[in-house]
Amino acid sequence: MKSDHSKANKTKEGKGSSSSNPLADALERLERSVAQREGNRVASLVKPVKEDISKDKEINKPIEAESEPFVNGSAITNKEKSEEIQSQKTNSKISRLSSTFTFSISFLLFATVVGFILWPNIKNLMNKELTAIYDAAKIDEESLKSGILEKLGSVNSRLDSLSNNIDQISSLSDTSAIDVYKELDYLRQRNELIALGDLAIHNSDRKSLDKLIAAREKNADARLQAGAASEILRVKLAYMNGLRRGSQSIPVGQLFPEYEIDNELELNTEQLIGLLDDFDVRDDHRVRAAYLLADKRNGEAAMALVDAVANDGNLDVVREAAMTFSELTGFRSEDLLDSDSLIEWWQKNSERVLPNLTN
Repeated sequence: MKSDHSKANKTKEGKGSSSSNPLADALERLERSVAQREGNRVASLVKPVKEDISKDKEINKPIEAESEPFVNGSAITNKEKSEEIQSQKTNSKISRLSSTFTFSISFLLFATVVGFILWPNIKNLMNKELTAIYDAAKIDEESLKSGILEKLGSVNSRLDSLSNNIDQISSLSDTSAIDVYKELDYLRQRNELIALGDLAIHNSDRKSLDKLIAAREKNADARLQAGAASEILRVKLAYMNGLRRGSQSIPVGQLFPEYEIDNELELNTEQLIGLLDDFDVRDDHRVRAAYLLADKRNGEAAMALVDAVANDGNLDVVREAAMTFSELTGFRSEDLLDSDSLIEWWQKNSERVLPNLTN
């Protein structure tokens, strides 16, 4: 028994000496003894511990491997191995840096060659772009300058106008109230002269013409005299036109219902003179009567025409009577509304002319 037990101990010692992990053997023996007593329940609890021990074995294997050179009497130490690993890392870094440097140099050389080849085209393109930008800026600058000059010209013209207005206002402020009143009174009278000329032309109003003649002869203001003379000329020029009024036949049946005549040419001198002197008759009929008296070559017609020129208030009648009188007597005057000249001529020549006025 003792010999067996000693053999077993020797065997265990031999195993222990040969085993690298006594703890694992103890755990295995414990597992067998516990498994026999507790059965499968305890075995299932110990199993994870076994797995952890297996992991420890795996972890300890590199340590055994590292310690094995010492067992075999190898001269390699941990320091030498770490230096070798460090040397390998250094060599790897150097190789990576060398490849990176080589790639950078190659890329720079490639970029330099490409840039050298493409530089003339790039330079021309840049010159074109810069030239276009410069031309556009120059055009914009010129247009801006022209616009500024135009604005300055407009501002200067406005300033000149404003300066003139200020000068006028200043001159007015220096004018006395009496001078202002005189100027306003002149404008009022000048407007009255213009209104008289309008009435003489549009309404054939002889009184308006007579007022203009009186203003020209009697007004002390030279400016008003000139204004009156201008209005008289305007009126007389309006009556030089022979188409002021259309020629309308005299309605004989309406005006002379007691006579059995239908044609105005059948009216005698007395009937025509009666129409000429009747201010209740329409003016265009009286003008027509003065026109028809040209066919009645007698003293009564001439005297009736002279009376119309001297006294009629309608300038159209006066004008037509003067024209007919000139046809009957030979009187000539460029101014058909100059009644004074016609009357004076008749007073001097009536005795000579009347014997010749016979139908």
